[in-house]
Amino acid sequence: MAWLSYYMGDNNNSSRNRKSDQQANAWYDQINDAQPFDAFSSEAQKMRIGNEIYDRIQQDISRKRQRFLLPLKIAAAILVLLINSALVYRYFHRPASHERPVMWMTVTSGANELKKITLPDSSIIHLKSNSRICYTAAFRTGTERSVQLEEGAAFFDVKKDASRPFTVHSKGFLIRVLGTSFNISAYKDQPDFKVDVVSGRIRIEHSGGSGIKVLAEEMTKDQCLTVDLATTDYKIEKKTVSPVVKPKAVVRQLTLQQIGQELGDRFNLFVQLNNPENDTSTYIVDLNNRSLEAILKTLSEQTGFSYTIVNQQHLIIQPKTSDHME
Repeated sequence: MAWLSYYMGDNNNSSRNRKSDQQANAWYDQINDAQPFDAFSSEAQKMRIGNEIYDRIQQDISRKRQRFLLPLKIAAAILVLLINSALVYRYFHRPASHERPVMWMTVTSGANELKKITLPDSSIIHLKSNSRICYTAAFRTGTERSVQLEEGAAFFDVKKDASRPFTVHSKGFLIRVLGTSFNISAYKDQPDFKVDVVSGRIRIEHSGGSGIKVLAEEMTKDQCLTVDLATTDYKIEKKTVSPVVKPKAVVRQLTLQQIGQELGDRFNLFVQLNNPENDTSTYIVDLNNRSLEAILKTLSEQTGFSYTIVNQQHLIIQPKTSDHME
């Protein structure tokens, strides 16, 4: 009878429960157990009582579940708060970043042409004919100064900077230097890869199928490395090495637009040619072995164009107008 008393009465009102128990017990004692008993007067009453019992059971389960889940909810809230606090701290205490995207410059030389390139660290590259080299527009503080000789040959005169090693990548070879001068020859149609040291010291590595191999731990002045590209056999010889030999003057016939492109490549300039339709003539010119000012002065006298240099990076060329054309 305790079961019936629990679900039919109010569990929080003990006096009413005891009275209900006494009435229920008295009623039960007068019932003849041998006779069938129908506890419900109708199907509606049966459904109502059953729903009440079900609702009370669900409420009790829900209360117990909430008591069980409360510590987990508190722990989860604390964990989220700690994570957010850590992220906020890292955001406001991270070192300031002033890095800019890396921009690569490419310089190409033509047949019988020598180009002088001044790098951001003031190192000098003399790019020989039919050659191509790439380098970053700015060497960042604390990083390696890196250039890529993709084709041809070049003479490197590297400014010393112990905190930023200078590296040249070419055809699977890596040349590491601090401050020195040397020649590299890596033309695609030649069977050998060559490096000649003019001054200082360099280290040479080769990356192949078996990994990285050190070909020369240290090469010094007047030492020359020659690598057979077919067999990867190499030798280091001692001989007198001279700096790059400047080519003889090469006279070519170029349009004003071609002249602008040549000057831009050689002196690392952005060239703006205004109104190119005003002058479509070709001129016999020599753009080698002279300073930019000397070349522009000669061309201005020869072609009649005027020019302006902005911030030593931007060359603006204004062709002569038709009114002045002969």
